[in-house]
Amino acid sequence: MGLRKALSLLAVLVPTVACSAPSGLEVEIDSLDAGVHLPGYWFPANGVAGAAVLALHGCGGLQVRQGRLGAGQLRYVQMLNDAGIGVLFTESFLPRGEKSICSQLPSSRAITAEQRRLDVYGALAWRARQPGVEPGRLGVLGWSHGGQTVLASADRSRAVVAQAAVKPAALVAFYPGCSSIDKSATFAPVAPLLVMSGALDDWTPAAPCRRAMARLGARSGAPTVEYVEYAGSFHGFDSALPPKVRGDVGGTKSGKATVGGNPLAREQSAQAMLQFFTTHLLH
Repeated sequence: MGLRKALSLLAVLVPTVACSAPSGLEVEIDSLDAGVHLPGYWFPANGVAGAAVLALHGCGGLQVRQGRLGAGQLRYVQMLNDAGIGVLFTESFLPRGEKSICSQLPSSRAITAEQRRLDVYGALAWRARQPGVEPGRLGVLGWSHGGQTVLASADRSRAVVAQAAVKPAALVAFYPGCSSIDKSATFAPVAPLLVMSGALDDWTPAAPCRRAMARLGARSGAPTVEYVEYAGSFHGFDSALPPKVRGDVGGTKSGKATVGGNPLAREQSAQAMLQFFTTHLLH
């Protein structure tokens, strides 16, 4: 569906979306990466205009079947919508000819967090142009590679972030890779940042995130930086599925990693995310 047609339907579909299970309006968004047009799904917040969150998929791409997002993604949509926050999911891989980058080595991945950062700022600019939106109430949320993209998008030491007309007001990253941030002497968050890791994560280990966020959080005068580490939790701790070993992982020495949920971390991390966005986008 083209962007113009999608926008023309928005006013008609909002009441229906607000009164039923989450059903996203298909949209098309121009990335700042020239020639890249992002498929997206926009979920208005029960007819409430203003605050919205851009949600970023992990290394497996956006999981869509018959035009509908998966249950895990819709869980966050429902939670944020119920709080009065709209949600925009975008797909970064298919427009670049990839379905998944999970098995690719990080050093040779076809799509990087820096490229996806251009998607983020294109999407934020798109969202800010819509009627009734408050540009100062836009957040960014991501999981795994999407979480790394959140971190890349948070770094105001980068020109694309510093010069953006529309900047995020809050950012939340679930189990991102933090190695590059841990080693960076220039990284500085553009807005309040929440990072959550699993203590047992053997794909994107917690230690670099723990160190980096402690260092950033100690800086005076900087935006709020919060870090939560969930005991007994692996990569994907917010999944409804139990942990299992995955064998197609390009980012570990063994090529394997344990992925799956921890019921307590699943609930606590969702509440932490919701509280963070409520504080920084609605108050």
